[in-house]
Amino acid sequence: MENYSEIIYENNIKTLNEAVKLCCIDFSHEDIINELYLNNDIKKQLCIIELKSVKNQEEADILVKNLTGKSGPIREVCSFKILDLISNDNFQVFFQTKEIINIITKAITDINPSVSRNIIQTLKYINNYEYLIFNIISQINQTLDELKDITKSHSYIANKKNFNLYWNLEALISLDNKIKLTNELMNIIKKTSNSNDYTIREKTAKLIYNLDSSEQFQEEINILKNDENIYVSKYFK
Repeated sequence: MENYSEIIYENNIKTLNEAVKLCCIDFSHEDIINELYLNNDIKKQLCIIELKSVKNQEEADILVKNLTGKSGPIREVCSFKILDLISNDNFQVFFQTKEIINIITKAITDINPSVSRNIIQTLKYINNYEYLIFNIISQINQTLDELKDITKSHSYIANKKNFNLYWNLEALISLDNKIKLTNELMNIIKKTSNSNDYTIREKTAKLIYNLDSSEQFQEEINILKNDENIYVSKYFK
């Protein structure tokens, strides 16, 4: 056990020393972009932090590709940098392709909540919001279908699916002023308002409230306003 602890300690010191050395390097823009194609996580994190701009579509593409399938620290710093750049009028145009929207949609349900929060904040800067909303609703429908087949003995899997629902509903809430109330969305709301998970009912209540669609959801509102959880019922008091 002592040897294992010593190994962990030595690795941490080695990582710290490497990070300190890298902090002393003045990376050029080209150096930073090139590093995004490589696999040195420590160096890549620092380079993403130092990235001040993207000059073309290819640079935006490689930055966004680091948002999924990478280590937690890389995904988190990448989500922060994408938010930083997409909110700038000078760079917003480079984050509008369907390929990028597909990756951003996937990152909404990242296991790291910081990534999810950052990405949800980027959604308002996507111009093709109809495609974005279509992606989100497709993800929700898929999750709802998968939940139907999960038994109580597989609570871990159910929790994971509810986690996906939670963040996708939060994404819809962030886009409430761009959402059209279709039959498909109404069916989703009818299902999620009856969820066993109070966090899903809460997000559903907030979505109905933000959409200002009380006439279409009288039955659901009657259920939610009498919910035993105050975080759910508060939207209709």
